[in-house]
Amino acid sequence: MMNISEILDTVKKLIELRIKIAINKITDDISTAVTRVVVLIMMVMAGMFVLLFGSISLAFYLGTLFESVYLGFLSVGGIYLLLLLILFLIRNTLTFQTSLKTSLTKFIFLFKSKPVK
Repeated sequence: MMNISEILDTVKKLIELRIKIAINKITDDISTAVTRVVVLIMMVMAGMFVLLFGSISLAFYLGTLFESVYLGFLSVGGIYLLLLLILFLIRNTLTFQTSLKTSLTKFIFLFKSKPVK
C-alpha cells in the first residue's frame, strides 16, 4: 500500500504536469495568433503597394486617354473620394461591422477548431 506522502507526491507531480501542459497550450495559441497577425500585416502592406502602383498606372493611362496627365490623376483621386464617401456612409451599418469582424476573427483565430468527439 502507498503511504500518504507518496500519494501527495504523485498528486503534486500530476498538478505540475497539468500546469506545464496548460502553459504549453497557451504559448502555442498565442504564437499562432501572433503569426497570423504578422501575416495579415504583410498582406496589407503588399496590398498597399499593389494599390499604390496600380493607382499610378491607372492615372497615367487615364492621362493618355484624356490627353492630360493631371486629369488622369484627378480622375483616380475622384475614384478614391467616391470610395471614401461610400465607406463613410456604411461605416455604422451592422452588416458591415459584423462581416468585417467575422472575417478578421476567422483569419486570426482559425486555429481554434472544435474538438472532434
